[in-house]
Amino acid sequence: MSRTAVEVDPQLIAFMLPSIPESVPIARFHIRAALSFHRLEEYADDAAIITTELVTNAIQHAYGDGTGTVRVTLLRVWNPEAVTVVVTDSSTQGPVTRTAPDGSERGRGLRIVDELSDCWGWNPQDGGKAVYAVLAKQASA
Repeated sequence: MSRTAVEVDPQLIAFMLPSIPESVPIARFHIRAALSFHRLEEYADDAAIITTELVTNAIQHAYGDGTGTVRVTLLRVWNPEAVTVVVTDSSTQGPVTRTAPDGSERGRGLRIVDELSDCWGWNPQDGGKAVYAVLAKQASA
């Protein structure tokens, strides 16, 4: 009988940033740098966009005045090969996918995350929540 187990490396990177809009490009930079360092560049573009959307949502919905923090974690899974972006904030309210009005610049973030990731979701976590998105390596044809 064959057993399949998911193996997870220790975190590739984890960091906390103030809950301010200026933290978004910093988070994106660190995610790209970590993926490059670990030779996982094939995930960089999608992971950067996902990080942007999740951190932006966390800032908008949980202490966007800079009094809180947002934690960003990047994990690597080996079997199947994938990376996971996790953004943790202090809001206990789960994310809501919205339908954005035509011409609106807001309300599309989770739809973008859904399109770019293999799956995403959220879990309550110590007085807040963790929102995650999994990016799996595409099989070669």
